[in-house]
This record gives sequence, structure tokens and C-alpha cells, in this order.
Amino acid sequence: MSTLLIEIGCEELPYKVCESVVRQLEDTPEAPGLAHRLLVAERLLEGGAPGLRVLVSPRRIAVLVEGVPERQTAKTDDYRGPKAEIAYDAAGGLTKAGLGFARSRGARPEDVRREMVDGTEFAVVRVEAERRDAADVLPGVIPALITGLQIPRGMRWGRRPAGAADYLRFSRPIRWLVCKLGGTTIQAAFYGLECGDVTQGHRVLGAPVIIDAAGHYEKHLTEQKVIVSQHERRRLISEGLDARAAELDGEWSDPGDVLAEAVYLAEWPSVARGAFAAGHLRLPAPVLITAMQSHQRYFPVRDGEGRLLPAFLYVSNADPRAAGLVTRGNERVLEGRLDDAEFAYDRDVAEGLDTMADRLGAVVFHEKLGSLADKAQRLQGLVAGLAAGPGAAGAPHGGNGSSAPLAETLRMAARLAKADLVSQVVIELPVLQGVMGGIYAESGGHGDAIAKAVGEHYRPLSATAPLPGTLAGALLAVADKADNIVGAWVAGQKPSGSRDPYGLRRAAMGIVRIALEYSLRFPLAGLLASAVDQFELQGAEGLGDERRAVIVAETAAFVRERLQVLLLDEGLPFPSVEAALAAPAGDVPALAARARIFAALAGRDFFEDAVTAYNRCAALAAKDAAAGSRSVDPALFEDDAERELAAAYDAARGPLLEALAHLELESAVKEAAGLRPAVDRYFDAVMVMTDDAAVRGNRLAQLAAVAALIGRLGELSRLPLAQA
Repeated sequence: MSTLLIEIGCEELPYKVCESVVRQLEDTPEAPGLAHRLLVAERLLEGGAPGLRVLVSPRRIAVLVEGVPERQTAKTDDYRGPKAEIAYDAAGGLTKAGLGFARSRGARPEDVRREMVDGTEFAVVRVEAERRDAADVLPGVIPALITGLQIPRGMRWGRRPAGAADYLRFSRPIRWLVCKLGGTTIQAAFYGLECGDVTQGHRVLGAPVIIDAAGHYEKHLTEQKVIVSQHERRRLISEGLDARAAELDGEWSDPGDVLAEAVYLAEWPSVARGAFAAGHLRLPAPVLITAMQSHQRYFPVRDGEGRLLPAFLYVSNADPRAAGLVTRGNERVLEGRLDDAEFAYDRDVAEGLDTMADRLGAVVFHEKLGSLADKAQRLQGLVAGLAAGPGAAGAPHGGNGSSAPLAETLRMAARLAKADLVSQVVIELPVLQGVMGGIYAESGGHGDAIAKAVGEHYRPLSATAPLPGTLAGALLAVADKADNIVGAWVAGQKPSGSRDPYGLRRAAMGIVRIALEYSLRFPLAGLLASAVDQFELQGAEGLGDERRAVIVAETAAFVRERLQVLLLDEGLPFPSVEAALAAPAGDVPALAARARIFAALAGRDFFEDAVTAYNRCAALAAKDAAAGSRSVDPALFEDDAERELAAAYDAARGPLLEALAHLELESAVKEAAGLRPAVDRYFDAVMVMTDDAAVRGNRLAQLAAVAALIGRLGELSRLPLAQA
């Protein structure tokens, strides 16, 4: 057994590509990585691969695998040939067909045996596959590894080598290849590159180096100032940041996740600190932090009380002895950026958010959906309905005891929400949209409640990012996301497949998460219909009744899909989620609560009683499509079982609906379960499909009414029963 090294040497790779390559190559508990799969397929690795390591740095992608055999592992295959009656003669010897089968598989006649397969006897032979030397197999693994990596937006470079069928596309030009099996250099060629044993050290601090054995790979490159392990680089950077921050009696922070990028920007990382003029601290903290992180990838430092210090930390890939020179250059760059930020900030404050809002009419939101002023007007219409809706009216909405009504807070916040998009700071630093709006609203005297709503309304920025911290911010965020989703349908640009250029799936997930967090029980279809109303009021074309109904139905289903994803990610069983989402309930918290209670009550006797009662009634009522639209006439009852079911229905209806209204779902299920005895006696005593059309129709209508009542819980027919 030997250690295998495969290294792909490149020009500097983008850090996102590096992260993607690591994910593709490394094994996970769910599935083996690409390198593992390729080696197993070539019989150079068996079972698990605890000794497989993926090492990715800016200029190289490497795989180190321990325990690779010098020759392929043994493998036998059973091959089925003709039926035994064809392969053997009457005396039991092989016929010409049987001998031909053995010859075609490279087997001796005596190796052929009889075997029953699905009741038929066949001639079968077991053949041991050829075992090749690993050195002869690995030249085919290298191109498979390179071409097997999924690299978006790959580039091509240079001239296509003679004999290459097509241009190779990769993230960056490949400059060298190394493959070692123990101390043996594997001779191979790929796309005009000869595979050898020479790798490149640090671009400035190192030199080319010969890898004498695969196991010495990391040692040789460390000598040439390259830390090949991304995990070791992260550890060294984190320790360096801790040490430099301690020198300032502070703590470093990384709100922009710059560390993840720094790990793949430096092969020989060192951490240094710089400073900027204390006068710049008058800028809002988000502006300072964004100026440090968005382009420069610096780390801000705070003191023990959480205040920003006039200092920053950075990760360098240069010679640590030149840290002073590098620091001065970084300080000059940051000072220039902060000077520009101060100029832009002062202009914005002087103009004020209200004046910015007045300029939104000159900015196009979407060519088919009007200007940003139109967008703000639609938001004002939407939040008016949300402020009066379930879960919002009378609720606290943040703002240091603000006494302003929620509706007025939301109206003003909606008017100002997009105003900062024309601010100088946001034009320079787009990631601060919303954040600067909140800051300018506060400085403009609009109060804390409005400022927070404006500042939070873009949240959440991802499926797991923080939600708005106030109710007003949450409602404004829901309105903004609903407008974006419906707008895409109105403009004829709804997402398809994996295409989602406007981030509408993220917006839908935001609506779901906010509704659950704040227990907002607004009807989902009603919200989306209101969003369509706003476009109609602004004169959007082609929104007749039919298209309007289609848009509301499709966008509601689109949001429910995100709720389904969230519930399944919680680990809820698919049948529970499917049954809940088919419920007539129109709000997100009610649908989620159903899925969770279905999963929690699975197997309980009373829950199965409710499911059984529903299934028995619904199955027969479905035989008459009009049954649910007819009223039940007690005068047509002929059996006491009909009257008993009617009485049970009347007794359960009120408590069941009341429990559903308050999401007391276990109580609602128990009310539904209480109908089962009457349902069972009904089916024992009553012939539903009687010849009398009036009586038959009345009985089907009665069953349809019971099914509809229990069906308010959800589509219980989709739930499996634990007992017969």
C-alpha cells in the first residue's frame, strides 16, 4: 500500500471555486466525493476512505490518499449465458453454444456451471477481472478528476493541443500536473501537459520543488512557503487575528464572512494591523465596516464596550518582513475610501430621506412595472391591509414606546423604504441598501419605529439570515417580498426550473419565516390578491379576472412550496406535510401547525379515528361531485343512524371550528375523532347507494358535510394508518 498524490496546478482560483471544489472532492456522511468514487471505480480503493484528504489553496487542487494498492484489487463477475437446454447436450456436455459462451468470456469449459434464475436454468460462468498495475490505471484517473469537477463559467486558454477533441474549460488555466504513487512518478499526459513530480512553491517566497514521495508533499511545500491545507490556513489566520486584536485590547469581527475568502487568497498567510484617522469614526458603523470589508477584506476591531476602534486587521500573502510597507499601502487605500464615504454621507444627510423619496419617480424599478415611486405606492397599499390583519392589529411594533398607530408607522416606512437607493452611499456601497435608509430616517427625525422598519425590510437576506426585529419591519418586509413575487408574474417573468434571477424563492421563504416567527395569520391568497390589486390600480395591462385568478393561485402555490421545504427540513414526514398543505387553511402558521401536529399525533388512537372517519365519508361522497354543494334535509332521514350522525355533526362542528381558529389542533382532532362511532354505525346500518335518488343524494350530501368538516384539518387521506 502506498500514498497517492494528484495535484492540479493553476493560476489563482476564485475563492468560491475553491470552496466548491472542496465540497465536490471531499467525502461526506451522505455520499463519497468525486476522488473517492473514481478510485473505487478503478479498484484502487475499497470501502471507506479515512485516509483521503482534499487540499485546496489558491494555486493548486490536491488529493492525498493513503492505502492505495500497487495493483488493482481482485474482482469477479458472474455472466449469464444461454439457457441450460441450449448450452448443454443430453449427456450433460457443453454444446457449441455453451463452448462459444465460455470462449467469449475467456473461461475454460469446466468453469461453466448451471444456475437457476427466476425459475429458469441458465449456463453461468464466473470470471476474474484483469488486475492492472496502479501506475497503468492512474493516467486515466487524472483527466477524469479534472473533467469531473463542475466548474461554472469555465474559461479556455491558449491553443487547443493536437488531438484534443474540444477545448478544455476550467476556472483558471492549468499550468502543471503532479501524480505520485509513493515514490513513483506516474507518467501521464493531459491536454498538452506532461504529468511529473515538480510543483510550484509560493509565487514570491518559494521556488519550484521536486516531490520525492507523495507522503512528503506537505513538508516540501511548507519549505517553499505554501500551506496546502485549507484547515491549517484557517487555524493560522484565526490565531493571528486573535493575537493582533489582543494587542489593541479589542476583539475582531467578521460580519461579511471575509475569513472564508481569506483562507483561499493566501498560501502563506500572516496577519497584520493598520489604522485610520479617528475622525472617520463619526461615520455610521455599517459604513465603516462595509468600507473595510466589501473590497479590502479587512477585519474591524471593537473595544470591550463594542465600539469600533480606528484600526483594522488584514491577512497578507506577502513576505511578513514587508508588513510595514504593505500596511502603509492598505492604510492609504482605506483612508481614500473613507474620505469618499464621508463626502457621500454628508451629502445624503444634507439632502434628507424625504427629498430622496421625492426623486424615486425618475428611477425605473422594472420596465414593465414602473418606477421606484410606483413601487413605494404599492407598498403603502399593501401595508395598510397588513396592519389591520390578523396578528398585527393592536400588537406592539417596536420603537422605544412609540405611540404612533402601526398603520401610520407602516405607511410612512413604506413611502421611505426605497428612498436610500438614490443615496450617494448606497450607490457606492449597494450592500447597505435598507441599512442606510434606516439611518437616514432616524437622523431625519422620523423616529425609531419607522427607522427600524425601513432598515429591516430587506430581511431575511437568505434562508437562514436574521429576520426583522420589529413587527413593523416584518410587515413591511412581507409586503415588499409579496410585491416582488407578484410583480414577476405580472411582468411575465416568473422563475422556471433553477432560473430565479430576482431571488423570488428567497423572497417566498422570507414570507414564510416571518409569518411563522410573528404568528401572522393573514390569508396568503388574500395578501397576493392585494398585491395584484396594487398593480391594477397603477394601470398594469392584461389583468382580467381569469389572469388575476391564475396569478394568485400560482404565487400562493409558489410560497407554499417554500413552506414545504422548510417543514421537510425540520424532519417532518412527507405525508404529514402533504396532508397539511392541502388543508383549506389560508395562512402559513395554520398550515405549519397542522403538519407538526400530524407528525406528533401519528399512531395515536384518536388521531387514527379521525383519519378513518374522514376516509370513510370522503371516499363515498366523492362518487357524487355535486354532493358537497347540496344541503342535508333531515326530513329524508329513514334510519336512526342518519339522525345520530347528524346530531354528532352538529355537536362537533362548533367546537372543532373554534379549536381550529385558535390553532388548538389536538382538540380539533379529538372533536373529529368523536365522530367515528357515529360514522361506523352509519355505514353498518345505512345503504347509502339506495335506489331512491332523493334519499341517496341526501345521504351522500350528509357524508360530504362530515368529510368537509373533518377536512378542515387537512387532506387526511394522504396520511398512512398505523393500524388496520
